[in-house]
Amino acid sequence: MGKKMIRVGIIGFGYMGHYHLEKASHFDDVSVVAAFDNNKEKRADAEGAGLRVYDNLEDFIKEDMDLVIIATPNQWHAKYSIAAMESGKNVLCEKPATMSVKEIEDVIAVSKKTGKFFTVHQQRRFDKDYRALCQVIRSGAIGKVTTVESKVLGERGVCFGWRGDPESGGGMLYDWGVHLIDQMLELYPEEKVISVYARIMSILTPAVDDSFEINMKLTNGVCIKVTVTTFALEKLPRWFVFGDRGTLRIENIMSEAGSAKRIKGDVKGFDSVVGKKNLGPSRTMAPLKPEFLEEIPIPEQKDMSMEYWTNIVDALNGRAQLHVKTSEILRQMKIVEASFKSAELNEVVKCEI
Repeated sequence: MGKKMIRVGIIGFGYMGHYHLEKASHFDDVSVVAAFDNNKEKRADAEGAGLRVYDNLEDFIKEDMDLVIIATPNQWHAKYSIAAMESGKNVLCEKPATMSVKEIEDVIAVSKKTGKFFTVHQQRRFDKDYRALCQVIRSGAIGKVTTVESKVLGERGVCFGWRGDPESGGGMLYDWGVHLIDQMLELYPEEKVISVYARIMSILTPAVDDSFEINMKLTNGVCIKVTVTTFALEKLPRWFVFGDRGTLRIENIMSEAGSAKRIKGDVKGFDSVVGKKNLGPSRTMAPLKPEFLEEIPIPEQKDMSMEYWTNIVDALNGRAQLHVKTSEILRQMKIVEASFKSAELNEVVKCEI
């Protein structure tokens, strides 16, 4: 018996619609059959790609489909997700899942009622830099971690396209923030976030946030610092991690450069300064001799860029559980809301998320 063909429809045939069409093409048991978009040019584009094209939701969701991919501006995510599940389709939604905790709770309720799954495109769990980070931290190579700094810095000072429109759910917290928050929650799935302090700014894009800083404290004492800006002409590392025996630095998303060092097990901090007089401005901050340190190799990572989509296909075929679960999505959106609240009040928000 041949494989069951998975039939897919796409709502929103822009950049990410094309992205998912390309990913689906890697599977011989997946067929993208239809697209819905309210833009005439994008409908023509979808028609040129061989898809049946619709200009209204009602006709589109009558199609025989196993999965609907929602790749629209953010304000439509909840409405289209609910409509698709109520019509008997599973849903893969672009991030952010919704614009609020209330909306994601409504979406989850419909998923439970209909028995159709809802998941979000959190593919950055499989980025090489993040997986290398997780491997080093979980190995204990740098000791007990105290602080994890996650940074994504752009240069152009713009929020591209509708991401600069507040009515569309634009801004960097909804764009990059949800990815970076998701990574941190996945790194520490058993820990709760007990406080959030955020500074959210509109530096060169007045209508929406183009820069933000979020500080989260976890129940295990680890401090998470997430920074995003669209305008930084000098670079900082993608990751910087402090442990009580060592330090980890990863330069970029491809994990192409980085370093990690730890103090040798029998070395004390002042071993190399005792009896020395000329050590610069401070003995406290004087560097250790190189022989008192050891290098930790950054583990190489294989390409897992198809892992998210492979999991979707396996879940549709009953072979696997979804990587990105609704409980994780809800938790992520609660952090987003706490961040907006903290920035508005300019104070630390106590929580248990």
